[in-house]
Amino acid sequence: MFSNQRQDLKPGFSFLEMMFVLAIMSLFLAFVGPKFMGFLGKGTKAVTKSTLKVVDQAIKQFKMDVGRYPDKLEDLVKRPENASRWDGPYAGEDVENPEVQKDAWDNELVYERKAPGSHPAFDLYSKGDPEKEDDRIYANNQ
Repeated sequence: MFSNQRQDLKPGFSFLEMMFVLAIMSLFLAFVGPKFMGFLGKGTKAVTKSTLKVVDQAIKQFKMDVGRYPDKLEDLVKRPENASRWDGPYAGEDVENPEVQKDAWDNELVYERKAPGSHPAFDLYSKGDPEKEDDRIYANNQ
């Protein structure tokens, strides 16, 4: 009598058990998910800060070689006409086709050269996360 009942049972989980597990997983993700996404945002900013430091150093190397700051970031990868001592490319990962690096959101970096005698001589920054307003990340920690 007892052995017949065991043969009638099918292996697996009941609907109620599955709903219970899904509810627990949903609660877990509701609490952990936002924190995890915050870590991803910090990583993106860290990558952008690192890129800004590399480009900032490239600008300074350009100045040492040429005697002035570049007019635009493209001068770091393509020789400008008025730069006889240019020894670049100063930036860019691809040797065959160098380009100035972009920020972690794949946006162009912003380079603004200031008037001679200004300190700092230029501003270099990323506009930051496109989904956030005024989320600039500066190379010189403004």
